[in-house]
Amino acid sequence: MKPRLLVVELHHLGDAVMGLPFVRGAQQKFDVHVLCRPATTAIYRLLATPPHLHKWDPPWSEDRECGAMATIGAAQAEGRKLSAIAFDTAACVWADARAEIVMAETGAKHRIGFPMTRANYYAADLPWRTKRLWAGRLLEKLWSLTHPAKPLLTTWLHRENASQSHLRCWEQIAKAAGISCDDSVPWIKTELSPQIEALRVAGKPLLAVHMHARLPSKQWPFEKWKELLANSALRDRFTIFEILPDAGKTCAEGIASVATPDVSSLASALAASDAVLCHDSLPGHLAAALGKPVVTIFGSGEPDWFAPWDNRERAVQRRVCPMHPCIDRCGMDSYLCLSAVTVDDVLGALMKLPATR
Repeated sequence: MKPRLLVVELHHLGDAVMGLPFVRGAQQKFDVHVLCRPATTAIYRLLATPPHLHKWDPPWSEDRECGAMATIGAAQAEGRKLSAIAFDTAACVWADARAEIVMAETGAKHRIGFPMTRANYYAADLPWRTKRLWAGRLLEKLWSLTHPAKPLLTTWLHRENASQSHLRCWEQIAKAAGISCDDSVPWIKTELSPQIEALRVAGKPLLAVHMHARLPSKQWPFEKWKELLANSALRDRFTIFEILPDAGKTCAEGIASVATPDVSSLASALAASDAVLCHDSLPGHLAAALGKPVVTIFGSGEPDWFAPWDNRERAVQRRVCPMHPCIDRCGMDSYLCLSAVTVDDVLGALMKLPATR
């Protein structure tokens, strides 16, 4: 019987995709379990062999207020609930004392993670991030005082430099666990969308565009999208189709569209494409997981950290805001980072994409 490994991933869908090479590599040595938010289970089910999934919506999700004692109590309760599984190893890629408490309470012998130091914490210089960092360090301190015989982590990792990719952090965890990440593409299994396959024109690559984002701080203005997609050179180079999150109206005239109301249909649409244009969001990470070239428009995020796998050089961004990266909490009067990205910036990146299917 393989030893059991718990992966704690309580962030969003795109973040879960970035951890799939670790999960795939870990499955060679471990019986892998994942603790994640309910919506995120759809990501792990795309794997050829999905791990065991444990759903949990933490009380602090989506920035809900949760006091220190309530936070500790919730994390302890969830960890204790999982303790019956008898994990050998637990790991979390985020510098987060709450996840550390969960791992400690599972009783896993080996607990691998990044303690809450400034060097490990993304955007630690932002005032609201500094506040969260100190709150997390307080939780770590409280735990060490009340549980001196049970350290939160048994293996402490540290980012090698402040600009390293989130994927590199997963590689550090893999090394500590005695495994290798499996980033051979495709990472996920999905069927090609027949609706999109029917759009193919001989010798002309299919470009998928996804114009929507979960947060306004990631949304490039629709007026610029329309100008870009009306460009004759772009239309001559690619057959373009738009991916819609639902059955809503297309934002661009004269191009086909397909509705993708769930993660599975989104993956199917991306699999049928030859290249993808999107925001700093889930579609970019899913496309990269399928081995597609991805042009990503970045706003509030940091591409050095969160660009889709193997597509950092295709990230389009203008570093004009003094508060960048704000991590989705804009402190300016408008989204300077997004309005500064020009149509020519994005067009230039697209025209450098491979010309063949």
